[in-house]
Amino acid sequence: MTNASILIYPKQYPFLTRQEFDIAAKSFLEQSKKSTGEYGGDLWVWNEHEKFKGFGYLSRRLIIQKLKNDSINENITDITTDDEQSEQLEEEAEDPSTLNTSETEAEYLTVDYHIIYSASYKVPVLYFNAYRKDGTPLANDEIYSCLVEPSRLDDIKTAGFHGGISQQDHPTLLIPFYYLHPCETATLMKSIVDKSQPTTLNSSNNNNDNLLQSEISIEGYIRSWLSLVGGVVGLKVGISYFL
Repeated sequence: MTNASILIYPKQYPFLTRQEFDIAAKSFLEQSKKSTGEYGGDLWVWNEHEKFKGFGYLSRRLIIQKLKNDSINENITDITTDDEQSEQLEEEAEDPSTLNTSETEAEYLTVDYHIIYSASYKVPVLYFNAYRKDGTPLANDEIYSCLVEPSRLDDIKTAGFHGGISQQDHPTLLIPFYYLHPCETATLMKSIVDKSQPTTLNSSNNNNDNLLQSEISIEGYIRSWLSLVGGVVGLKVGISYFL
């Protein structure tokens, strides 16, 4: 872990300058190397802009299991009695074609995650695209049903004017990518330190000391931010990133 005495803090927390984002990205790459294998998949890598040096982004490709929509199964009891349902289950158990259906129905998706700096919002933004085994990209409604946890579905769909997930051209690749809206990122990052601040501060501390206790360092910014927003679309941040 980096020595706390040499940690660097954003000049205008919870916002980052482009230079601060690059520092945060470099630190996050080092943390990624230490956590390789925790959730499988490739390491995070840095992708430099082909034409404009200093305008790169982080990326990682993962293979994750598609979430299942069980609404059809939940409605079975509405159209059958308990006895009928028991008979149906017994018949399925005797039929070899119905055995191990959970394994045969499991579907995996390839998801490309990109962390890109937003000059407008001055925060990182999570871009992503998901593909089926045959390379077919997921449509907008499939993104919600296949990647977003059911417990968070309502909140994401009702966030902002168009929901928390939208699609636009990738700032560097210039091809359509989905992304999580960054409009609430600054508020989210500020809420982290507001909750973690001590209830009272020693009056003998100077302003700089108080500032350091109420902010997340540049080195820890991306891992803290990603641990909060990544899980919305199937991206987990392991505990090893914080060790």
